This record gives sequence, C-alpha cells and structure tokens, in this order.
Amino acid sequence: MSGECDFSALIGDFVEDAGGHLDAVEGFLLELERRAPAGCDGELVTLIQGHLHTLKGNSGMMGLSPLQQYVHRLEEVMKETGAGTLTLGGALFGALYGGINALRSALFRFAQTPDAGFDFAVEEAALEALRAAPHSVTRASAEATSEGTPEPLPSRSAAPAEFGYITQKSSTLKVNFEKLDELLNLMGELVIQRTALATLEKRLREQVSDRELLNAFNETSQLIGKSTDDLRQSIMKVRMLPVKSVFQRFQRLVRDLSLAHGKEVRLKLEGEETELDKTVLDEIGEPLLHLIRNAVDHGLEPPAERRARGKEACGTLTLRARHESNHIVIQVCDDGRGMDPEEIRKKAVARGVLEQEAAQAMSEAELLQLVFVPGFSTRSEVTETSGRGIGLDVVKKIVSSLNGIIEIESRVGRGTTFTMMLPLTLAIISALMVEVAGETYAVPLSGVLESVQVQGEECHDTGNGEVIMLRDRVLPLYRLDRFFGRESGGEREQEYVVVVASGDKKGGLVVDRLVGQQEIVIKGLDDYLGELPGISGGTVLGDGRVSLIVDIPSILGR
Repeated sequence: MSGECDFSALIGDFVEDAGGHLDAVEGFLLELERRAPAGCDGELVTLIQGHLHTLKGNSGMMGLSPLQQYVHRLEEVMKETGAGTLTLGGALFGALYGGINALRSALFRFAQTPDAGFDFAVEEAALEALRAAPHSVTRASAEATSEGTPEPLPSRSAAPAEFGYITQKSSTLKVNFEKLDELLNLMGELVIQRTALATLEKRLREQVSDRELLNAFNETSQLIGKSTDDLRQSIMKVRMLPVKSVFQRFQRLVRDLSLAHGKEVRLKLEGEETELDKTVLDEIGEPLLHLIRNAVDHGLEPPAERRARGKEACGTLTLRARHESNHIVIQVCDDGRGMDPEEIRKKAVARGVLEQEAAQAMSEAELLQLVFVPGFSTRSEVTETSGRGIGLDVVKKIVSSLNGIIEIESRVGRGTTFTMMLPLTLAIISALMVEVAGETYAVPLSGVLESVQVQGEECHDTGNGEVIMLRDRVLPLYRLDRFFGRESGGEREQEYVVVVASGDKKGGLVVDRLVGQQEIVIKGLDDYLGELPGISGGTVLGDGRVSLIVDIPSILGR
C-alpha cells in the first residue's frame, strides 16, 4: 500500500484537543503539588500519564515526531515519579510546568505556521538532568521538607506571552451527542405541530369567511414553517460529520491485510469531505469493514497473478462517497478478478440454495445478489478473513436496517463495485403517506420509485401471489390491507400501486389512496412489542393520530 495521508485539515482540531489535554495535565499537576507533603498520589500520576499518552498518540497520528518524542519523555518522567524513582519537589514540578509552557507555545506556533517545526532541546536537557541525578533531588526535597521551608522556584519560568492561552478564545464547543438527540427530538415535535397548524388552516378556510384573518393566519403559518425548516437544517448541520472520519480508519487495515495475504494494495479515498449524519456514520463502519476485507482477500489477486493477466502488480481499492439528492452513495471498488455469475449459479445449485430451473432463469444481476445469502460463499478454502460465508449477509442486513439499498456491479477480470445508497439522516425523513383500510401509513420516500394507477383487471393472480406487467416487466404486488390483516373490501376497478425497492428486490404496494408527501419524525416502538413484520416504527401526524411506518425490506422479503 502506498500514499501519504494529508492531515492538514485536522490541524485546528488537533491543536484544540491537545490544549484540552495540557489543561487537564496542568490541573492534575497543581493538585499533585498540593498533596506532595503527604506523598505521591498514584491516582493523579495515572491520570496525568493517560492524558500525555493520548496526546503522544495523536501527535504520532499527525506525523509530528519531535512533539511525540518530547511528550514521551514527559510520560517517562511521570512513570518514574509514580514508581518512586523521582521524588516530588520544586525541581521536578518546575521542569514539568516548563514543559507544558513549551508545548503550549509550540502548538500555538504550529497552528499559525504548520511548517515551523518543533524544538524542545532545552526542555529535554532539563528532563535528562533531572532523571540523571534522582538521588540529589530526593535529598534536596527531604531537606526542604524537614526544615519546613519551600524549595526555590525553578530558574526557567514562563514568559508573560506564554500565558496567552488563558485569554484565548475558542471557536469549538464540545457537546454530548445525547443533547443533540434531545434537541432533534424537540425539533421533531415542532415539525409535528407545524403539520397540525397546516391542518388547522385547511379547516379554517372551510368554516371562516373573514379573508383578511385567513390571509394573516396563512402568512404567520408560512413564516413558522420557514423558521422550522431553517432550524431543522441548522440542527442537522451540527449533526453532520465528514465521512473522512470513517474512511481514514481503513488505511491501517488495508496495510495489514495486504501484508498478511502477500498482496500489494493501493487504497484511494474519494469524496472524504462528504457529510453524513453521525447516527448513520456510526453504522457504516461494519459494512465497510466486511466489504474491504472481502475485496482484499477475495477480490484482488496476488502480484504474480495480476502480472500474468497484464495488470499492474499493485491492486487498487477505492472508497468513494458522494451526495445524490437526499441520499449518500458510498462505493467500495476494486480492480481485481471480479465475480463470475456462472460460477455463482453452479455453487447455488450445488449447495441447494436454488433449484436448477430457478437458477437458469435468473439474470446476472440477480445471481450476484446471492452473495448476500447467509452462509453462501464462492470460496473453496477458508481463510482468516473470508471463505466462511459470513460477512456479506451482515452488510445486507445493516444496510436494510438503515432503509438503504446495496447493489453489485462486477466484470470478470476487471473488478467489482459495491454501491450503498443510504439516507442522510435517520431522525426526520420524507415519506409518502398512504391510506389503507381507513388507516394512514407512512412509506419512506427513500425506497419509493414511483406511484402508478392501474386497472383492476391488470392484476393477475399467479397462485404464488399477484403480479402486474409494468413496462414489460413482471412486478409482484403486496396488498397492505391483507398484509396487516385489515381487509378493506373486494377488488376495485382501479388500484393505486406504490412501486418500491430494497436491494435487488422490487414490488408494488397496493393501497386505497395516496394522501401526499410530508416530513415525518421517526419514533421507535417499545421493545416489549417485539419484532413487528412490515413495521419499522411510528410517527405522530398533525391531528395527533399515530401512523405506522412501513418497513419496505421486511415486506419485499416475504
């Protein structure tokens, strides 16, 4: 694997975080100094070491070796202090406080001029002198304690300019994500009340004749609606994070996997600045993990095999993200051996996944989707990372739980591309409201392809269910009234069909009436209800009624 990471965009966050660790270290040092007459407090020493260790690791990640090495020296001094090798005294605390001052000044310069470099020669020399003569420090400390007089202050103290961090202003505020969830929940309630206001306005227009009053009401309602939309967008922006935070984690994974399998792999990251709601961002790590491991182990060939096929010895694995409408599209692409639909067809028949006739009738796209079947694998041998038939079924399950779609495109000898299309957020979504047997249901718009009106005679019963011909393709139908056990009467002359999709599956939901499109706030159902087939949650309508949200993957899976 080759290629260097560009961390320039993270400088501000790094310096901000490092300042927080230095503040914590300084606070614990002050407390340790106050407690020094009673002995060394091991708990405080451990806390200081923890912050220094984190700062050291972050410095290494940023490629700042001089900073990392100096923080490591400070960490070693604290380790020796906790072990009793160094005794608490003025010389020790003076060196530590001087080190913190030096780190703050260096970080300030780094934030202003990233290429300035670091120089801790004076501070490292002071630490080495301190560690080289621990016994003299111990004796001096004991004498000072017995005489009851404080030790002299260290000769090196902070310059007045180095106290600028006290009045420094920060542009970043750290907030617990649960508080943002609460704020979004309140935002959801506001969306519900806005819908209720629109319903009330409609009723007033039917019963009130005062046009001036109605126009004033309408103007106020529109202003409230606009403010609600602006507030919602602002809250969502706060929750949005660049997908880079997830993509960067796979640099090390790809390196280790390529070495373990004797392959050369180049990882390319595209669209890292694409933003996604944190709730979705937290969920995509596992699907990407399985797809990347599968690509390195199963998709990309060893160097010798690639050369024999006329390819570059180093394989390319690409992680790509982009926005499309109200979705984010994430792709995992490799230029490896690809998947052979015929091989998948043979494996499926041999393992009893499909009957011979059914397998022959399947298209190449449908055959590729078989890799998501639990336990299915085209690998004849088992390796540490693939070949057990697990992994890709987990990917499909997680993507479906996010109301997303995953597709595969593969060409033998050219490579494979997995494409995940996910909603930007899981909290407030757009839905198509439909009426079934007198009840209103919400169908997530992310899974809706179109809605059509067909004649009742166009619906044909095949014995295994109803179907219609839509643009020369057979589309299975699912009558929601029957699915939910709420018969709404016999067949009608005209049927409303909502065409939906999940993964490679498509179907038509037969409903009584199309109510319209609106934003809904997803409310989770209590756990004691268990798993409800066809239902993924609920929402509150403007008139206070509860509407259930249709789970498209669950219905199409049946």
